[in-house]
Amino acid sequence: MKNILKTLVAITSLTFASNTVMAKNVKSQPQEFVVNGIIVKTNNKLDSKCKVELFNENQLVSETIIKMDKPFEYKLEKNVWYTIRVTKEGFLPLTISFNTEVGSEEIVNNMFYFETELIEMADAKFLNPDLIDFPVGVVAFNKDSKKFEARDVYTNNYVTGLHRTNEIKQADIVKEYVSRREIGNDMV
Repeated sequence: MKNILKTLVAITSLTFASNTVMAKNVKSQPQEFVVNGIIVKTNNKLDSKCKVELFNENQLVSETIIKMDKPFEYKLEKNVWYTIRVTKEGFLPLTISFNTEVGSEEIVNNMFYFETELIEMADAKFLNPDLIDFPVGVVAFNKDSKKFEARDVYTNNYVTGLHRTNEIKQADIVKEYVSRREIGNDMV
């Protein structure tokens, strides 16, 4: 049963990694903030398509069907709040918020890269239901580094809180184990 819990935690863990690429022309201030992302495909048998939506202050701006494991890109205007939402049937929706407000600050890097994976609905019963609808990450301008960065404290607290549930019932674990054995996915 320990292996089942370890596997479920591994399946439901989110990877929100940020990496930055230096802007080529530092002297002229970029008018756009560039977001590059990849939705990681965790199961090769899965259909690799998912929907990515871009919202500007709760208004839908763009809707695209992408292939998982393939990069996508959005160019965002400065000084606006955006949200990227990723949906796929059988998985929890995933959202990431972007605050592109920079004021008159000098920007040395206007690009942000992230990778994340989706959580299957079947595994959601082991997560904190009070946090499922919150963004997995918040990205904003850091005045000290003069670049856009993920708020790691927020993301770490979110992931930690997401895995804290009121109670994991032993019956749920046994039921999950039995159902996986029945379909030939014995994890022991």
